[in-house]
Amino acid sequence: MNNSSTATKVKKPSPFLNFLGSMNLAVTLLMMLSIASVIGTVLQQNQAFQDYIIKFGPFWTDVFNSLGLFHVYGAAWFILVLIFLLISTSVCVVRNTPGFMKDMKQFSEKLTANAIKHQKYNVAFSTHIAKDEHLTHSAALLKHHGYKVKTHQHTDGSVTVAGLKGAWNRLGYFFTHISIIIICFGGLLDSNFLLKYREMTGTLVPETRSVSLDEVPQTAWVGPENLSFRGTVNIPEGSKSDILFLPYENGYLVQKLPFTIVNKDFHIDYYDTGMPKNYQSELELYIPGQEEPIRKTIEVNKPLYYENYAIYQSSFGDGGTELKLKVHPLLSPIVNPLELESTVNKVEPLKTPMGKFRLELNDFRAFNMVPLSDEEQAETGRKFHNNGPTVIFKVRNEQGKAWEYENYLMANHQDGRDFFMTGVRESAAEPFRYLFIPADEKRSKERFFKLTAMLNQSTQNMNLIRSLYPQAPGMDDRTYAMQLDLTEKLLTLFRQTGFQGIEDFILKNVPKEEQTKVSEYYFAQTTFALQSIYLELLRKEGIIDDLNAEITPFDKQWFEDALTAITGFSIYGPPMFVELAGFKEIQATGLQITKSPGKDIVYFGSTLLIIGVFFMFYVRQRRVWINIQPSSSGVDLNIAAKDNKNLPETKVEMEKIADQIRDFANKA
Repeated sequence: MNNSSTATKVKKPSPFLNFLGSMNLAVTLLMMLSIASVIGTVLQQNQAFQDYIIKFGPFWTDVFNSLGLFHVYGAAWFILVLIFLLISTSVCVVRNTPGFMKDMKQFSEKLTANAIKHQKYNVAFSTHIAKDEHLTHSAALLKHHGYKVKTHQHTDGSVTVAGLKGAWNRLGYFFTHISIIIICFGGLLDSNFLLKYREMTGTLVPETRSVSLDEVPQTAWVGPENLSFRGTVNIPEGSKSDILFLPYENGYLVQKLPFTIVNKDFHIDYYDTGMPKNYQSELELYIPGQEEPIRKTIEVNKPLYYENYAIYQSSFGDGGTELKLKVHPLLSPIVNPLELESTVNKVEPLKTPMGKFRLELNDFRAFNMVPLSDEEQAETGRKFHNNGPTVIFKVRNEQGKAWEYENYLMANHQDGRDFFMTGVRESAAEPFRYLFIPADEKRSKERFFKLTAMLNQSTQNMNLIRSLYPQAPGMDDRTYAMQLDLTEKLLTLFRQTGFQGIEDFILKNVPKEEQTKVSEYYFAQTTFALQSIYLELLRKEGIIDDLNAEITPFDKQWFEDALTAITGFSIYGPPMFVELAGFKEIQATGLQITKSPGKDIVYFGSTLLIIGVFFMFYVRQRRVWINIQPSSSGVDLNIAAKDNKNLPETKVEMEKIADQIRDFANKA
């Protein structure tokens, strides 16, 4: 048997391993990560799904969501890219590290004289100095220039002095590749690949409904097995929490925490503009097994750290402010508001003659700063004015239609008069339409609701009209009754739709040639009836003694403003007015809590990457060979140099070494 056939053969790497360890694959994966990072920077991540719908519309929201662009760093394709990059770089390191290490120790001292002559930078000359003297001097000279030296005696009698400097350059390649592996590993630790696995196996289903915590199914809960996360939780003052909410897909998950957070107090400072200047939370962290909690006051950019957890001050909001409300029925003939004591984020059922409604208390703001005009700034010396507290709520009917309101507690001064403002809109995309309820001389809404109630007292109003407008002599009963009936209908029409409703009625039911005449008569009758009711109200309040008395300019202006406000009720939504009568503010701190075990690993990898790049760019691997060949007249010298950067400085240094050898030979 031929022994050569049994010799061990070197196994060639498979094409698949060559592909995994190829530079083309690594560059492609790095490009994909770069693009993903740009998307994650430009496009806000992990926001509420509804916010994306408002911003991009349903179609593009579905497209972007299917591509995972709203949570790029947790998308399945991003995790796969990290895994493949980790594998690709690992294969590259395993295959090339032995070569790198060998190259760091390789002096190439056995390089032949012919090979030395063919180096890019080389010079040759002869001297009469003996070989041994040149050998000693050349080794010392290379050491003086910072080279490590190794010699080799060739079989032809020549000797080569090989110098190596900057061997650590190869560590740059090693460190950069290892750093990518470390960074990818840290990134995988901080990704949600375990959640993706649970989702694929059907044990994890995000919750999409707005339900109470006890109604969230266990399939939407995540325990300590979750390696990393970034979620938020709002904790009212004096309350505690051991969970937070993680945005996931088009819903959310509930993350159980291994500790309990107590919000002892929350404090916020404002600029003159009403914008928040700084806000702080006094937190206590209760950890099982520890007797004393961790206490710390956090603020923006000053978080609380515990093991792999970081608790950031990210936002603030209402924590369930206690509200005292009065619900005024606008179609009631008496002033009898429903008094409620409730809290923000609570829903109150309302039963009215117009049907069942739900009062959804959404928010409360203690400050509402508005800029002043130039004249007001000159007069007051201030740039902004505080309009006072507001409550924001929705009234929703049984069919699901909702009206959103913004009602102010305090009266605001406008055009020399005081008004209570209330805004309404039917969609979040619309601006609020404001209704201005005039304040009486006591700066209250009491007179306004009395007038509103009197307008609903049909019988009493008609008795008042009869007393002020008795049947004239010669007028038959039928004509008088028709006039009274017309006045009653006009009052009802005004109460329902305002003056605009009366005008629309005339345009629809009266011949065009008679509309002007009828309009003048109808509006005169309506105005007379409204004035009579208002004078009766002033008489009951003791402002005037009889209905023929003169009223003050304030009362005249108030009446005009009240009619304007009542006219606006036709587009105000359900016939009720929710008055904010009092409050006890309770604020909530918004915390962002992250668990990031891969953070320090990524930092270490990044540091290693910087070191590797430094070695690659600033440490040059240089080699010098001095071949000493004995001759009849002395020795022939061949000097060559090589630089992995291929810089012109290499030739300069080589020529300097050659000149120093010549000088040595000449002096000798």
